[in-house]
Amino acid sequence: MKKYVTHLKDLPSYTPAGHSKTTNYRLLGPGPGGSDHIEVVLGQIEYGGRADPHTHASEEQAIFVMEGKALVEIAEEREVIGPNDFIYLPAGTPHKVAPMEGKPLKLLIIYAPPLSSIQGS
Repeated sequence: MKKYVTHLKDLPSYTPAGHSKTTNYRLLGPGPGGSDHIEVVLGQIEYGGRADPHTHASEEQAIFVMEGKALVEIAEEREVIGPNDFIYLPAGTPHKVAPMEGKPLKLLIIYAPPLSSIQGS
């Protein structure tokens, strides 16, 4: 049976490798009722946490900042991001994220193709 509505309260949380003080929820991904082409994740990183430098070799990544502020480094460029900012990372682009004081950094993250189909996460 196809699943059209997902309730956040029904989803398990996880912390990706190389991230600290991070809570993610996979809203859409491969599997029954899911998508073979995109993955959508709701992520939150607390102040003092981070996403260590990394790349996604085969996946494009799009990030919309919902709440909080962070210092991001993308391909050796640094910028402060905040609510309503949007980031696009082509496959293979190195990046890292360090939240700033205040509200936790809350992000809507999209991968294409799905990250979990390639890494089994």
